[in-house]
Amino acid sequence: MKIKISVIGLLCLFSMQGFSQQTFNGFSMPESVTSNGKRFFVSNQGQDVFSKDGDGFISEISADGKLIELKFAPTKDVLNTPKGITIEGNVLYVADLERVVGFDINTRKTVFELEIPNAVILNDICRLEKGFIAVTETVSGNIYKINTGTRAYEIIGNIPTINGISFHEKTNQLAVCTNGKNLGQGAVYIKKGNGNFEELPNISNGFFDGIEWLDDSHLIISDWVTFPTIGFGKLWTYDLKKKQANFLFTEESTADIYYDHVTNKIWMPQMFQNKVVIIDKEQLSKEAQNKFNKLYNFGVIDAFIGGLYKGTLPIKQLKLKGDFGLGAPDLLDGELTMLDGKAYQTKSTGETVVLEDEHKTSFSSVTFFKSDTTFFVKPIVEHKILLEQIAQSLKNKNAMYAIKITGNFDDIKTRAFPPVKTKPFPKLATILEKQQFFEYENTAGTLIGYYFPEYLNGINVSGFHFHFLSDDKKQSGHVLDLTAKNLIIEIAELKGFDLDIPSDKDFQNFKFNTKDHEGLKRVEQGK
Repeated sequence: MKIKISVIGLLCLFSMQGFSQQTFNGFSMPESVTSNGKRFFVSNQGQDVFSKDGDGFISEISADGKLIELKFAPTKDVLNTPKGITIEGNVLYVADLERVVGFDINTRKTVFELEIPNAVILNDICRLEKGFIAVTETVSGNIYKINTGTRAYEIIGNIPTINGISFHEKTNQLAVCTNGKNLGQGAVYIKKGNGNFEELPNISNGFFDGIEWLDDSHLIISDWVTFPTIGFGKLWTYDLKKKQANFLFTEESTADIYYDHVTNKIWMPQMFQNKVVIIDKEQLSKEAQNKFNKLYNFGVIDAFIGGLYKGTLPIKQLKLKGDFGLGAPDLLDGELTMLDGKAYQTKSTGETVVLEDEHKTSFSSVTFFKSDTTFFVKPIVEHKILLEQIAQSLKNKNAMYAIKITGNFDDIKTRAFPPVKTKPFPKLATILEKQQFFEYENTAGTLIGYYFPEYLNGINVSGFHFHFLSDDKKQSGHVLDLTAKNLIIEIAELKGFDLDIPSDKDFQNFKFNTKDHEGLKRVEQGK
């Protein structure tokens, strides 16, 4: 994926040509950064991010990142666990568990305090129209609108596990993001004026924290991915006009980010690293991007077609390895397809459902997809000819490729197997008569697939292997044949290969005698 430069050049900070960042240590669980354009402040939660222990504080740093005062506020009273911060007028407002506290940035005195009854974790905070602020409460999901003059407040929305919030005064749009159930199934929402919040499509679920407006139609969102942390995070941009999301990898635990529209810098507090990173119009980290286009393979295809259908890897764990790919659900129950970080199951009934994180897969191949080659096929093309055209575009015939094809399908034929129920499970090639076929006409969608060289045959399927998912997420399956037009073909050469094998006794005792290439070919072709 490429981050495209917006009309006012804001997204140039993600260019892939260089790298420039400043890192400042010495904070104590930094959670949020804000500025009035001249002065910059960082909230520090202290040692415990949920306790009323009085060890929280606000730091002031300069525009070039130098520490001005570690404990700028409070000067007399206490803060417990300050999270989101924002400036309205000359007052720095802080969300501190069950209350909102305000400090005059010139005198440093406490000038505002409002306790929200029943609040447990007031989280992020933003400025609304003049004289008003909004604050989120993660436990209840409430969004509170506060009149800073009268201290009156009202609930203007409720979204479970809500975290980040940001208001665009010009467009009158309020954007929020959530942590999600199981701390990793969060989403991004937006509403205009007094309308309802609507979930933004085409972005992977995550543990979203901070959200900021880049311009009138672009958002930037920090994503821990999951909790506990796993050694990396993501920084998303979302195009509201195209309804498309892109991301780059970051270090872990990036919390409530701040975007400086004057300098085009992103300020990124990294909680568990006790530091703030400032990015200046450049690539986040060239080294961190090596997670893209690296194949993760769980299981061995020879074992799978030999009858090892019992799933052992949870979908939640699979999502940490990639956002694009295909595989098999538990007990051969249909087909598994992953697109934009969501895992879909094609059942033998033809129904397509989103797989729960607890569901397990027996065999899957995924990657974090980022295309390096794109071309178009506009005329009507049949399946065989399409594959030939793609094959001709592959420069290295012995490389691995992830391939994404979007467009219009005049007709497409797919299949899915019914679940197996009793052991010993039969070899897949012996139950081809049980597969169910589906034929769809005049549908728009995406092919998700790979090309693997011959030397991987037996570990995976050599040649091309595609699954289909319609735009409405109702039609899907393993692709057998198609006729299509107006296709966008995106290809990524995979740079590495990680193989994980099941640790259960079935796999330990499986006999890899001879490679069943003929059986594998029959399964792939569905006949």
